[in-house]
Amino acid sequence: MWFFSLIEEQRGLFLFSLPETNNPDGGMEMKKSVQDIPAIAGGNPTKTVPYGTRTRYGKEELKQLKEVIDKGTLFYVYGNKVKDLERRIAGLTGTEYAVAASSGTSSIHAAMIALGISPGDEIITAPITDMGSLIPILYQGAVPVFADICPHSYTLSPQSVEERITDRTRAVLAIHLWGNACDLAALKAICLRHNLFLIEDCAQAWGCTYKGRSVGAIGNIGCFSMNESKHISCGEGGVTVAGDKDIARRLRLATDKCYDRESGAAFRDPSFLANNYRMSELQAAIALAQLDKLAGIVERRRWWGTELSSRLHDLEGITLPQPTSGCDPTWWFYMLRVKPEKLGCNADEYAAALKAEGLGATAHYIGRCVYEYLVFTRHSAFERSGHPYEKYDYHTGLCPIAEKVLETGVVLPVSEAFTDIDLEETAEAICRVTRWFMGKA
Repeated sequence: MWFFSLIEEQRGLFLFSLPETNNPDGGMEMKKSVQDIPAIAGGNPTKTVPYGTRTRYGKEELKQLKEVIDKGTLFYVYGNKVKDLERRIAGLTGTEYAVAASSGTSSIHAAMIALGISPGDEIITAPITDMGSLIPILYQGAVPVFADICPHSYTLSPQSVEERITDRTRAVLAIHLWGNACDLAALKAICLRHNLFLIEDCAQAWGCTYKGRSVGAIGNIGCFSMNESKHISCGEGGVTVAGDKDIARRLRLATDKCYDRESGAAFRDPSFLANNYRMSELQAAIALAQLDKLAGIVERRRWWGTELSSRLHDLEGITLPQPTSGCDPTWWFYMLRVKPEKLGCNADEYAAALKAEGLGATAHYIGRCVYEYLVFTRHSAFERSGHPYEKYDYHTGLCPIAEKVLETGVVLPVSEAFTDIDLEETAEAICRVTRWFMGKA
């Protein structure tokens, strides 16, 4: 006889019992209730409703842009949008100073210039990041030195950082990956002990706090990005924040060809090499309108990441992202990790199964650690030799934990536009796929 135990109409999910069968002892046994098979094995996809979307730019941005056009200048020196943006971001992060830049990459480069990073200096940083974090180091003639990460927060391991310090080390560039802060208390203590600068790369961490303070405000300089993919965007744009007046002054010079525009006629007498990383009034206008939306964006992303983890916390076969102690992350993406020895599948197979359910899952995030890129393994940053980093051996095995994280990592997108139904269906799909692989292992 057949026993139907549950029908969940909203999800189209059937739980049922299979027929009774004879056991060898002559008794009757009931086969265990099972869930319908996942989509990759022929079942129906769990995701029945398209993920929520939003219009990113609208009347608020148009209003700000009109004010710029009416003002009649796009140059920050004569306009007021860049200045307004800098004041607001300084207030938002709890810092004394903010200096806008043309991109997140240029904000990091400005930080390097302002702190006097020079050829041969070593900068310790993380191996899971974007090239935008590393280009400024190389352009200063400095050397990226890669420390390993923590296996569940995916941020710099303070112990590994300290092990990499030499007499040439000048700074630590802390990458706040996926909207989660590094262990800033430990990193700051290390930097103070060894007389190093601490630079925070906050590109993925708008709104993130660490022990009640905004990221970016704890190190010597914090660097933010506003490119199209970040929490807030003006197409391209960046900003640096600092608490020290002299550093802030050098940051301004570093973004404007070392032209001291506060000194009148004397401003065309640069005292050090800088670049043109100025933000335009148009970019700042968009950024100001976006900044008004940041609190709502952060609140919704925090809800999503926290709630998704709460629905998955008891699943065997996978590990969940773990925020750094004292951090309230803002979830730029959500990366879980598979346990192949328990699931009987690798990250590619697991991601494929989630995709079949209708989730936007991808395996391995950036694919491999940045030091495995050709620009490092072949020392090919420049056409001819002579850069100090050419003396360093970049190879697979430098940071084994980071390599394992990328090997086993599966990334899910996060958006403030995702709905409650999106959350329920995403969690159900992950549970369904995980339990199916566990049953097969």
